[in-house]
Amino acid sequence: MALNSRPLRPITDAERATYAKDGVVCLRQVLSADWIDLLLPPARRLVVDKEDFGLLPTIPGRYMSRTIPEFRKLIFESAMAEACAQVMGSRQVRFFFDEIFAKSPTSEEKTIWHTDRMGWPTSGNMVPSLWLPLTPITKANSLECIAGSHVQDVRYWLFSPNARKMIRPDDRRPHPDGNLLRNDPKNQFLTWDMAPGDMLVVHPWTLHYSSGNVSPDWRIAISVRMFGDDIRWAPRPDCVNLAGVSFDEMIEGEPPSGPCFPLLWSDDGQRDGDANFPRGFATSWKRARRDYINDSKLFTMLQEGKAAE
Repeated sequence: MALNSRPLRPITDAERATYAKDGVVCLRQVLSADWIDLLLPPARRLVVDKEDFGLLPTIPGRYMSRTIPEFRKLIFESAMAEACAQVMGSRQVRFFFDEIFAKSPTSEEKTIWHTDRMGWPTSGNMVPSLWLPLTPITKANSLECIAGSHVQDVRYWLFSPNARKMIRPDDRRPHPDGNLLRNDPKNQFLTWDMAPGDMLVVHPWTLHYSSGNVSPDWRIAISVRMFGDDIRWAPRPDCVNLAGVSFDEMIEGEPPSGPCFPLLWSDDGQRDGDANFPRGFATSWKRARRDYINDSKLFTMLQEGKAAE
């Protein structure tokens, strides 16, 4: 089986309806096994062996497609963008950024219940997270979502690095208490058994959570964020920073574009290649600097899944 550039089978009306109703859908058989064979070795070298791929030392699990050829190929040549567009009903899809989440064997580390919405410097709904496991997933170590929570217009206070330096504004709610959520019979909790090549599409307003990893092996997943038709810049000081793009470039109300946000799929067949997409970052550093930052437990945070999935 080759590296497929289109979904292995059509996205169905039922899957689109599930995403609209639940704010998340599990798409089966999006990528071929050859994609997993390509991606898993460098992913293990990154999170298990701590190999230096030239990623930002401050965010060692993000922007892999800038320095790791296999991840670059995934972004520009795989079926992820088309599947994403068809689920959302978007006429085109642009790349936002990629990230890797890994939990070590039998890890008990958890990620709190949260939504991604307020971390992004955008308005609109079409900025999902595409969660692609590279290792087998069971319901015991799956991402967990609350069905229908995406319809709640709640501006949660995200735990981004920028937000942690600020005082929470009065119009932002703290993220919810997980115990209270589980005690509310109105909440329907969704988990999945997933094979590598399956993919979750998670709405940016959907409450989700990540438990520990009961497996004796690493649990490794890639999260790719993409922009659909309705996304416009809406920068705020608490948003995440984006490599190579300042808040000054995010003109309020304008759609993202340019080499950092290439067009990956459109219904009229237009798309950008990777020729102008960055290969690296605006700064460089010595290995000693990376080791110092890693020793400050940033890499441990990545491995134990404390970053927001």
